[in-house]
Amino acid sequence: MKPNCIDISTWQTEVDFNRVRAAGVTAVIIRAGFSTVKDNRFEQHYSGARAAGLKIGAYWYSYAYSEYESEQEAKACAKILKGKSLDLPVYYDMEENGQMSLGKSALTKIAVSFLDTLKACGLRTGIYSSPSWFTSCLDYDLLRARCSIWLAHWADAHSRACDIWQFGVGKVSGVTGDCDCNLIENMSVISECKENTRGYGLSTVKDVQQWLNQGFGFGIAEDGIYGSQTRRALIKALQTLLNKQYGAKLKVDGVYGACTALAVRNLKNGSHGNTVRALQGFLICRGYDTGGFDGIFGIKTEAAVRDFQVYHGLYCDGIAGSATFGELCG
Repeated sequence: MKPNCIDISTWQTEVDFNRVRAAGVTAVIIRAGFSTVKDNRFEQHYSGARAAGLKIGAYWYSYAYSEYESEQEAKACAKILKGKSLDLPVYYDMEENGQMSLGKSALTKIAVSFLDTLKACGLRTGIYSSPSWFTSCLDYDLLRARCSIWLAHWADAHSRACDIWQFGVGKVSGVTGDCDCNLIENMSVISECKENTRGYGLSTVKDVQQWLNQGFGFGIAEDGIYGSQTRRALIKALQTLLNKQYGAKLKVDGVYGACTALAVRNLKNGSHGNTVRALQGFLICRGYDTGGFDGIFGIKTEAAVRDFQVYHGLYCDGIAGSATFGELCG
């Protein structure tokens, strides 16, 4: 079987990408890093592949044991990929044996945390893993609906639907030693080259931060990074709006406690105003597409609410009430 794609990392020390292309390979997926560490040959490999005219994707090896850690891995990945032109998604490589004890639910949440953080950076995403992991450790159906699948199945045929099939290891002209060999089966996974000029942070996250500063005077950093500072500011904005609109008399402290939960009013399709805008802000910062940051609860915002509810195990009705806000604020 002849590969049309290879993946490489620091272990491939010398690569002649022009010879790789002449051998019939059209794409390369390069390890950008692992944990929060940059692969020491990423820049070398990226420059060589780009100069040879190969299509380029990236992957990141996971050592995360919590959603927080996978979010930090994603932030490190996005920072490294800033300014890079990618033709394929960024794949989260999940195969570390030590993670398996966490269980399927926890590992799926770790994966989604990484994916959502990168999506909020304007990057297309995917998951790399094996059939056994997709059976025992990850919710394949949920992930398949959210992102691209790169399947590592070293055999004559593969057992699950995927966009890219890693079928084994072998010799490829231009690569010193062995490398992993792949078939891109779904060619639509390759996009036109688009520069990741936004880098670490979706522009609409900056929109949310600017709204919080201009409308509420919080003075937070407008850096496109959704961290604890922006989250607390969004909660403060929600509390301020509940006080103003409903006389809730909440302490504006950025903590979503019992009093704030009781004061929250249900928001649904057709609602409008700044409380809807606060809801959209939370969703945008978590990587969901609300169809705008305009304070209008329309079809796209409802779809984002439903998607969020399904993932977090909430009752899925498309209505943002205290439980949904509580999960968003957590």
